[in-house]
Amino acid sequence: MDRTWVGKGLLLGSMVLVACSDSTEPTPDIIRDPGALNILQLAQNAPPLWNSQASFYAVRGEGREARLFFQDATGGRGEEYLRLKIPGPSLLTRPDGTPFSVGDSILITVTVVDVQQILFELEPSGLRFDPAKPAELDIEYQEAGDDYDQDGDVDAEDDRIETELAIWRQEVAGGVFERLGSVKFEDLKEIDVELTGFTRYAIAY
Repeated sequence: MDRTWVGKGLLLGSMVLVACSDSTEPTPDIIRDPGALNILQLAQNAPPLWNSQASFYAVRGEGREARLFFQDATGGRGEEYLRLKIPGPSLLTRPDGTPFSVGDSILITVTVVDVQQILFELEPSGLRFDPAKPAELDIEYQEAGDDYDQDGDVDAEDDRIETELAIWRQEVAGGVFERLGSVKFEDLKEIDVELTGFTRYAIAY
């Protein structure tokens, strides 16, 4: 949405760094079992999703993107939820290891795993991006509201939780989660991360 891209430019000097390491690698010592991680939930009054899945062909040499949205008050396309950007030089190798040449393409799909959780699956698994020109995943959490622990009130605990929010990666369903280095724009309620591959990603704490 426009407010996000304008706001990013204004906030570059005050962005909150969740971690400074390569965002495709886990932050050291931050690996958790699913039962020990809190995936952020959407608020009960959050609008329904306008689309829960998006597919597109990424092409070596051409920038492409996919977006997910919430519904607006009339059921049409509303506020942006997720944006996946694939720069032109980003595609490196297919899941079978075959390198991409300019003009080669591959079908990419982004799926909401659970409509109540900020959890997504990106496919195909095994696709690799150039670490020097990675893909970028931007996720907004505005519709989680401010009661992040969903205990019925907004207090200092919710403020603390927001400082801990980050994007976490899960390689296989049921497996452990790894916290990634990501950039959080608290004023925009958005977290961005660079990717060199695809799997499951969540905003969690």
